[in-house]
Amino acid sequence: MASLLKLFQTLDPTTRFYLRSNHIAEVHEALLSSLAVCQPDDAFLWLISCLRELQSSPILVSNINWDYFIPECYHPLKRPFTVENSLSYVFAVCDETLEPSEKQISSAIEHYNHRTARKYFHAWLRYHLTRHAHLVLEEQTIQNAANYHRLHLLQVYFNEWNEWARFRLNRQKAAANHLTHCHEINQLRIILNEWNQVAQNARRTRDYFDRVERGEDNQAFDGFLSHGEARDELSLLTREAAVRILSYLDIDDLARCSQVCRQWKVLTQSSVLWSKLDLHQTSNVLDDKLAMRFIQRARPYLQHLNLRQCNRIGRLTFLGISSCKNLQDINLSECTAVNDEAITIMTAGCHILLYLNLSHTEITDTTFRSLSRNCPFLQFLSLAYSIKFSDRAFTYIINGKGCRKLLYLDITGCQQLSHVGFEGISEAFHDLEQLVVDDIVDLTDKHFDRIFKRLTKLKHLSLWSSTRYLTAYAFRQLGYLSKLTVLKFDSNKLINDFSVRHICKQCQELQHISITDCSSITDSSMKAIGSLKQLRVLNIADCILISDLGIKSLADGICVLRLRELNLTNCMRVGDASIIQLTRRCKKLAYLKLCYLEQISEAGMELIGQMESLISIDLCGTKSCTDSGIKSLGINGRLKQVSMASCKQIGDLGLTKFTSYCSQLEELNLSFCTQLTDNAIRSMAFCCKLLTTLNVCSCGLLTDMSLQYLSGVCKYLRELDISYCQLITDKGMKYLRRNSHYLKRLFIIECKGISRLTIEKLLLKVPYVQFQYVDS
Repeated sequence: MASLLKLFQTLDPTTRFYLRSNHIAEVHEALLSSLAVCQPDDAFLWLISCLRELQSSPILVSNINWDYFIPECYHPLKRPFTVENSLSYVFAVCDETLEPSEKQISSAIEHYNHRTARKYFHAWLRYHLTRHAHLVLEEQTIQNAANYHRLHLLQVYFNEWNEWARFRLNRQKAAANHLTHCHEINQLRIILNEWNQVAQNARRTRDYFDRVERGEDNQAFDGFLSHGEARDELSLLTREAAVRILSYLDIDDLARCSQVCRQWKVLTQSSVLWSKLDLHQTSNVLDDKLAMRFIQRARPYLQHLNLRQCNRIGRLTFLGISSCKNLQDINLSECTAVNDEAITIMTAGCHILLYLNLSHTEITDTTFRSLSRNCPFLQFLSLAYSIKFSDRAFTYIINGKGCRKLLYLDITGCQQLSHVGFEGISEAFHDLEQLVVDDIVDLTDKHFDRIFKRLTKLKHLSLWSSTRYLTAYAFRQLGYLSKLTVLKFDSNKLINDFSVRHICKQCQELQHISITDCSSITDSSMKAIGSLKQLRVLNIADCILISDLGIKSLADGICVLRLRELNLTNCMRVGDASIIQLTRRCKKLAYLKLCYLEQISEAGMELIGQMESLISIDLCGTKSCTDSGIKSLGINGRLKQVSMASCKQIGDLGLTKFTSYCSQLEELNLSFCTQLTDNAIRSMAFCCKLLTTLNVCSCGLLTDMSLQYLSGVCKYLRELDISYCQLITDKGMKYLRRNSHYLKRLFIIECKGISRLTIEKLLLKVPYVQFQYVDS
């Protein structure tokens, strides 16, 4: 069959077509099949008979089957399915019309490639698993070897360190003995020198008095320059320098200083020290008798008097104040004894009064009648939370001669004033430059209908908690204040970008803008604010629609040349892109608040650390405040005020790295940083010796050791908050009382380890202690 197939493949197409068209292969197969099945005795005779039968029916040639010449008796009972005969296949192979198509060839190739890829994949998988098992075994072996090597090295290092530690300990003991010996010698030398100096001073003093008695020296004895009576450092200074130092003391300290010696008493009698009298510190014990002693002592020189919260004084004190003709400043805030009669008495004698604070007092309209008559030079007037005067009070100012030069007016919390009262203010104070209208909830557009048109010299306007019902119309009226430099308001949902653009266009001298919690302000307003040439302070806290695009518009403006303070608290859409713009453009930015900004990453913290002029940063609640984040922040060694409250991811290592860079730090807030321990406070105290304010509220891992570190190193600490630190006991308070001489404010709320007796001792040492007794 193979030879036959090879023969047919060599035939020309005409011959192949002839064989195919006459069905030679089918007839040949039928004849051979009949011979194989029937096996006749005379094969030639059987073939001749079959050919004659086929010749008699030529139509059957085209449909002839291989079993056509086989009798029925030889047929099987179940006939198999019909298939193409092999000879037909042999002849058909040579037919060009039956060659495989491209689709069949591509399918075959694809099937072959799939089987080959599958075979290779299984082979690679077996190789990979075997190789992986070998690598795991090798890695485990290497790890075991490394662990053994590390333990061996640790043992060697420990032995060497132990020997070195013993050697250093012996050296330290020897050095300590040597230092002790040198210290004792130095102490003896100092004692001898001081004794020699005292003896020489005593001899000079005796010689001086002998010369005076003999009449040889008639010059007066100058205690500030001589070495006779006064032998302390203060008395050795010039009189001007000594008085300048004593001017920083309050009235209690001056009274104690006057009892030290005669020379100090002379210093405390200086008129410069009595020109300013602050009696607020003695408000609990100050009565008419004691107040009159102070006033009579300072009456010729008194210019500034503070009687805040002095509730035990009466008519006698006010009569004494009226006798101080040079008095220019009086603070009577929160003084319940102040009424219309007291104001009438004081103003009758104090005709050159410039500053008057009457906040939280019981004054009525009668007081304004006295002011209009007796205070022609008054420039500062505070009426905050004084709610008993009415709109009619300003009518007395309009018709009188006093208060016509008023420059500052504070009416915070005066809810009783209506639009009539505001019209009276606009008519009475034409030269007003600063107006504070905070905490008046029911203000409407009607209140400001005329006031902005008349007070064209206004430079400072504060509307905190008072703009809830003001519309865009009221803010557009601010355009009349062309000299406005400070603008503050908050919590207004009606102001829009158009109003902000109008304000920035008309008020080109703005230097301070605070527009917090205004949810309708978008990035469009930032472009207008950025065009202000004099802008130095910008507060847009809680403006939640401000995004990185708005900060970019702000940074592209001319305001960055002078911008010093920026508050972006709770601007949730601000991220690292804004920090990049601020770092590149705002070269003078010194104060920055980024509280509760979740989109700032550690990369942004690193950029903040590159701000050269930054001295204050507030990062309360910022999630990126981690150990690595504040380490990058500490690169800026100029930071003086840092707040990282509620940054619970900060640990000892991060704070140690941060404080090692910021040696100039003065104020630090670490409240609710619960991972901090005594080690962090030790590093901070060692590096930040100029620290004055520290808040470690709710840092529950701090113990008395932290207070020992602080009190021993941070000598200038003035305010400390250790509330809710449960591990601090009376022992820590003992360190504070003994070493913290400048401590003025202490907060020890919910400290269970501090007893009442210790708190009572603290009250004698520290001026202000806020505490809460905890029942054990």
